[in-house]
Amino acid sequence: MPTILTHAALPLVAAWGLRLPRRLALAGALLAVAPDVDVIGRAFDVPHFDLLGHRGVSHSLLAALILALLAWPLIGRGRPFRSVLFLFAAAASHGLADMATHGSKGIMLWWPLSQARYEWRLQPIEASGILARSVTDGSLPGLLLAEFLWLVLPALLLVALYRLGRRSYIDLARGQS
Repeated sequence: MPTILTHAALPLVAAWGLRLPRRLALAGALLAVAPDVDVIGRAFDVPHFDLLGHRGVSHSLLAALILALLAWPLIGRGRPFRSVLFLFAAAASHGLADMATHGSKGIMLWWPLSQARYEWRLQPIEASGILARSVTDGSLPGLLLAEFLWLVLPALLLVALYRLGRRSYIDLARGQS
């Protein structure tokens, strides 16, 4: 899995690009990290491939939707549809990013429709394991670099293109060139 730093960074980049309120951006960052609460199951001997195991139900699109619907009333200002959509995307980004890591067995993206685990064909990111271990074994800089190059940088580029396109559209609508 990518580190929690990268999971949180992706919705923050999107919120910056969309010029969303800070409160919504922070909620998105928290929801993007939330699916990894399933690691608590390890302390209770929940098998990895169990529904409640790591990358199981908590990483599904349904779980992302439920998290978004539960979080929105807590921050609920502004446009509800846009806010819930952003929070859903933030929570869903966790599983989608996890699918890009090799060294794991995929996520239950479509649960409850399917218990199959999915992963991307291209898996350029090493699964980070526990962040503290990455710090002590010296692998953290390499992990963060790969996550930046494969996840954060493309997100920044998409935001830049979006903002550039939006500005061009606004200038065009105003009759400026």
